[in-house]
This record gives sequence, C-alpha cells and structure tokens, in this order.
Amino acid sequence: MSRNQKITLIVLAFVDILVIGAMGWVMVSNMSGKTNFTLLPATVTATASPTNIPTWTPTVTVTPSPTLPPAITRTPHPTRTPYPTLTPSPLPTPAPVTLVNPEFDQFMPNQIPGWQWDADVNYQMGDEYNPQSSYAQPTFKLADDPRRQINGSTLQIETVRWLKFRAYVYQQVTVTTGSAVYFRIKANAYSSIDQLILRAGVDPQGGAGCENARWSETLIDQEDGIVTITSPRLVVGRNGRVTVCLFAEPRYPDVSNAAFFDQAELIVAQPRP
Repeated sequence: MSRNQKITLIVLAFVDILVIGAMGWVMVSNMSGKTNFTLLPATVTATASPTNIPTWTPTVTVTPSPTLPPAITRTPHPTRTPYPTLTPSPLPTPAPVTLVNPEFDQFMPNQIPGWQWDADVNYQMGDEYNPQSSYAQPTFKLADDPRRQINGSTLQIETVRWLKFRAYVYQQVTVTTGSAVYFRIKANAYSSIDQLILRAGVDPQGGAGCENARWSETLIDQEDGIVTITSPRLVVGRNGRVTVCLFAEPRYPDVSNAAFFDQAELIVAQPRP
C-alpha cells in the first residue's frame, strides 16, 4: 500500500469519529433537558348516525302500443270472363240425292228416260271425211254384251264403223243453294284399236246442257275393267240446281268403239246452318 493511500484512510477514519461523536452529544443533550407538555381538553367526537340511502323504485312507464296505420283496402281485380268455347257446327254428312233412272233400267232406242243427250255431229254420209275430226251421230241403247254390262241394265254409246262420236248425257237436279256436290258414275269401254275418253262432270249453275260443266276425265279400254269416275266437288250456285253430265269420245275411229255407263250418283252435303 502506498503512502498516499494510507494518509487518505487515516483522514477518513478521523472524520468518521468526529461525526459519530457529534451525534452522541446531541442525543445526550436532548435526554437531559426538561420537556413542557400542554394538556389539551378532550374533544368529544360525535358519532355520525348512518344515513339511510333511499331505495329508488323505478316507475314503470307503459309504452303505448304504436297506432298501426289502417290496412290498405285492396280493390279486387275483376275476374276475367273466359272466352266462350266455340263448338263448331258439325259438317253435314254427304248423302246421295235420288236421280231419275240412275241405273238406266228403263230404255228406248236413242231415248233415255230421265236423261237428255247431246252430241257434236259434223259428218253425214257423203261428206268429206277426216278420221280425227269427223264426228257422226251416236246411238244410245242397252248393252247387249254381258261382258260389258256393269250392273244389269247398262247404257251403251257407240256409232257407225270407222267414225268417231262425241256424246253428252245429262240430267238437271234441284239442290239447295250453297250445298257441296259431286257426281260419280261407273264406266267401262271397248275399242278394237285404242282407248276412249270418258268424263264425269257437274255444272253448279244447273244450265241446260254440259257446256259449263267441270269435268274429271279418264282414258280406258276393255283391259281396264269397270272404273268409277268422280267429278270435282263444287258448290251449288244461286239457281238452286245442278246439271250432272257424262261424256264419251273414242281417241281414234275404228271398227268398234263403245262406252258403257251405269249406277250414276249425285252426292250432296247440305250447307251449314
């Protein structure tokens, strides 16, 4: 240990001794002196009574129910009246109308009871002959060959050899205006060389003759057998009658050309009410 350090320790020890001595002296002085005590009167301290804290009872306030607005008055929508269901009038049932002598049962040479006939005739014996455009007068009779008969008595139309014919047979019938009609007839034909032109027709205005008839046509010969020819369907005109027509013409003149007709029918559907 150095000298300086030793000196410092001695000084510090000396200071400590001085401080401790001073403190001891002060304490002794205080203990030996007289102390004056002043008695204070006793103070009565009132004890506070506990204060009752009031209990708060809440007042129940009834909240009034809200006033609801009046319900909206709904105006009912009118109920739509359904459209009436239209029931279509039933179509009139077509039915045959009775013709006079439709089976050609009653017959006389060149006279057909109930029927009338007409023909395009431009050739007489001795006239200039044209095989395509020369037409002789036809003859009307009952079919005499059982092979050509259709249903018993059968109308046969023919002419002289090597000539053609153009024949019409017709009948006027009273029918209600506005009715729908058609005419049909069974037919057969015979030709030694070619076919025959056969037609069935109706004049809806009921004219005298077949000039205004509407036709259906067929070409047949004996190989075709019996056929049914049906006219177009037409509406009866304001005259309240129709004319039913049949027609026959060979396509080419030859030794034998003949047309056969039977079982004529006029089918009528009355107008809707």
